Amino acid sequence: MNSQILVNAEAHPDAIVILEENGFVPVVVPEADVEGSLAVARDSIAIVANASLAFDEAFFELASGVKVIGRMGVGYDNVDLEAAGRRGVRVVNTPLSIIEPVAEHAVMLMLAVLRRLVVGDREAREAMFRQPSNNPDFELRAKTLGIVGMGRTGFRVAQIARQGFQMEILYHDQVKNEAAEGELGASLVSLDELLERSDIVTLHVNLSDETRHLINSEALGKMGPGSYLINVSRGQVVDEAALVEALRNGEIAGAGIDVYEQEPPAADNQLWELDNVIVTPHRAGFSRESVYGSSMVVKDIVSVLKGEEPRFPVN
Repeated sequence: MNSQILVNAEAHPDAIVILEENGFVPVVVPEADVEGSLAVARDSIAIVANASLAFDEAFFELASGVKVIGRMGVGYDNVDLEAAGRRGVRVVNTPLSIIEPVAEHAVMLMLAVLRRLVVGDREAREAMFRQPSNNPDFELRAKTLGIVGMGRTGFRVAQIARQGFQMEILYHDQVKNEAAEGELGASLVSLDELLERSDIVTLHVNLSDETRHLINSEALGKMGPGSYLINVSRGQVVDEAALVEALRNGEIAGAGIDVYEQEPPAADNQLWELDNVIVTPHRAGFSRESVYGSSMVVKDIVSVLKGEEPRFPVN
């Protein structure tokens, strides 16, 4: 019986051991090697994956023996769930593993852009002290934070903001979050109201037809000129060209960005030209702890292959 599993992600060594101890043969291929990954996938029964491969109809035709895809982390927008369902392919993920690092990263970006950390670091090295360009903006304390998407990660951001900085919490979601309202005093509002009232808007939604370019020129126009945007969700949730324009024109004060419409972004991406933006290379979900936790998707892969129900099914 075929027992080969493609590992196309930065999995923890313990994950490889778990697969081997259960009688499977993991084959590790770097994420960047798409052709090599597809060649191995053709003869695999499962895949440990991140975001580099597109799991669509063409993939499932090529890799017809695949029975389960284990997506490290929470996102699975590179998986065509309808196509997977038609082929009987199960999809699992690790929704709990990246909550803390992504939440911490979002708050770090808030502080970094407000305190002008990168500009201040550069100018300190050049002995440029007491310059208006590196004067921090407002404090987080008691300001209004708008959270778009009050899922697990959005809730953790709300906890840090409320308990650590006494911020007022507004949120926009399709589902009422009783815990956020009861424990943190959060208020469910329309997206327009959230954009208009928030000092900082932070995005924590999955990518879908409904959320693609959710933050466009019209939405950015509703934010005040002193407000900031944080995106640690998916790059396509924000219309990047509209964001650049809003930042240049002073429609908003700044942004902290970890994800991009094109990844890796082009070398001439206009965000790089702006001093009122802090950028990081789509690493919000990474920490020693989260890499280990995300790698444990292999446990659900093993469960599916043994005919058992996984802990974190997507479909």
